[in-house]
Amino acid sequence: MDSSQYKIPTQIDFGPGSIKNLANHISPDEHRILLVADEPALRQSGARAALIDQLLRKVISIFADVVENPPIESLEEGRQMALARDAQLVIGVGGGSAMDTAKGIATLKTNDRHLSAYLDGRPLDANPLPVICIPTTSGTGSEVTPYAVFTGAKNKQALSAPQLYPRVAIVDPELTYSMPRGLVADTGLDALTHAIEAFLSTEAGPASDRVALEAIQLVVANLKAAMDHDLDAMGRMARASTLAGVAIAHASTILLHVMGYPLTFFHGIPHGRANGILLPAFLDYLRAHSTDQQKVTVLEALFADVGGVSSFIHGLGVSTNLADYNVQSAELDEFVDRTISKDDVKITPTRVTRGDIREIYKRSIVEAPEAESEG
Repeated sequence: MDSSQYKIPTQIDFGPGSIKNLANHISPDEHRILLVADEPALRQSGARAALIDQLLRKVISIFADVVENPPIESLEEGRQMALARDAQLVIGVGGGSAMDTAKGIATLKTNDRHLSAYLDGRPLDANPLPVICIPTTSGTGSEVTPYAVFTGAKNKQALSAPQLYPRVAIVDPELTYSMPRGLVADTGLDALTHAIEAFLSTEAGPASDRVALEAIQLVVANLKAAMDHDLDAMGRMARASTLAGVAIAHASTILLHVMGYPLTFFHGIPHGRANGILLPAFLDYLRAHSTDQQKVTVLEALFADVGGVSSFIHGLGVSTNLADYNVQSAELDEFVDRTISKDDVKITPTRVTRGDIREIYKRSIVEAPEAESEG
């Protein structure tokens, strides 16, 4: 029997209205708090009022310049703010970009090197400040993972260290109710692919498999209704997102996720949508090449009642044709170059070649035939 270890040091406070418990998770000695927030999400989700009520007597600095797919350079202002106020605790509120930015600033407050040094795999020199994460979307799972993703000069890069686990995750589904329909779909696809990849990963184990499968089932059953703002379905999607985060915390993502990065970097395709676009071709590839065919069969069965994975994604109004996003075949070699060296490739359940990666991209492009010139 295989042996394995599991640990999730993040305390999860889940449920409608759980943001009201924030003060219970802050030590009386923690007076200097840096709030890292996606300003529109803070305002629209209703989180602002709850935060003001509970943090009124704390010395708060607010870093609200969070941008989507945060560039490494965007962290410097937050770092200087944390240093100037000698922050003791960082609270990240918003989507994955806000939570990852919070982790990055917490890291840079206590580590003197440029973040790029740690993105290249160097161990952190000191523990980051403690972080509390409060998601306002249902997709990234960053509130329970030791990862933070940033945009470098040539591609998206992940910061990964055990010390990056947030101390507390407050997952309040009510904060997600204001998400527009498209964002519900994109973040939901992110949660779905997190869970699928964790299930397929060669680092998966029995416990992570159970969590991943529950997350997949929740997404398949609830994402479309959540897009229509069925509140019960949105609550179940919040749960699915956190479960999928727990799954990748143990088993990581694999090839699919790093293939999505160039689509976001070069074409601005939202991260979760990029993964969803590639998912059908990726699963077709594993059906032919995976060393664990039983897992591929299990996944396909989970989509049987919705007509298969392609039908499920199309039912969300998402095209899986990269040509619809202005991606051209001439770009694929560049995409392959930026994918092949990533660690996620190594834990994909097959030996992945450059040709394999190119073929998955290629099968996701259906380019319109050139019009015949009139004679």
